[in-house]
Amino acid sequence: MSVHLSEEEQIESLKRWWKDYGKTVVIAILVAVVGYFGYTTWQDQKRQKAENASVIYEQLLKLANAEPGKTLSDSDKATITHLAGELKDGNSHSMYAHSAAFFLAKLAVDDNKLDVAATELKWVLSAKPEAATEQLARLRLARVLTAQKSYADALAQLSPEPAAAFTSEYAEARGDILKLQGDLEAARTAYEKALAATDPQQQERFMLLQMKVDDLKVDASPAVAAGEKAQ
Repeated sequence: MSVHLSEEEQIESLKRWWKDYGKTVVIAILVAVVGYFGYTTWQDQKRQKAENASVIYEQLLKLANAEPGKTLSDSDKATITHLAGELKDGNSHSMYAHSAAFFLAKLAVDDNKLDVAATELKWVLSAKPEAATEQLARLRLARVLTAQKSYADALAQLSPEPAAAFTSEYAEARGDILKLQGDLEAARTAYEKALAATDPQQQERFMLLQMKVDDLKVDASPAVAAGEKAQ
């Protein structure tokens, strides 16, 4: 009999617990289920979005990578611009979008539309990309600003010091700007830094930087000789 009463008490206790907490439990379960399906749906949409971006980017690459000696037609450029715009609008923080902007900047430079190129590169920077992408965008923007003779702004893009992978190119770009500004000694120092950071196995680049260093040494020698003669 006591066992029977104990079971009844357990049932009554369960009823009271369900009355007090049952609704909360149901709501919690519903929230968990909705959250799970919501998360999986979001993941599916994210994956689908990435797959679509990949397809668009492949189309862009096929058009942009023209065969050597072949120039892009106006129709190809228009298509590239359209595809790049889709990638940029789809997700400004994706690598696809940043790469698309780099393509648009290159097209603009090729067409001597430096303002357009600068705008595209600034867009990449405004998207707060990862460090490597940011440093590449700053390097290319510095080159564009140099072509526009905005030397101070160009130098500003090259600070602070980049990662080791960009040390040589940043130093060379800085040397080019300083040379144009007439600061030959500082330019030579920058070129020497670029040369020191370059793998000698990169023969063409190594030789180019060596020539830039040597040219400034030759340019400086007459001035030194003139100073010694005056003394």
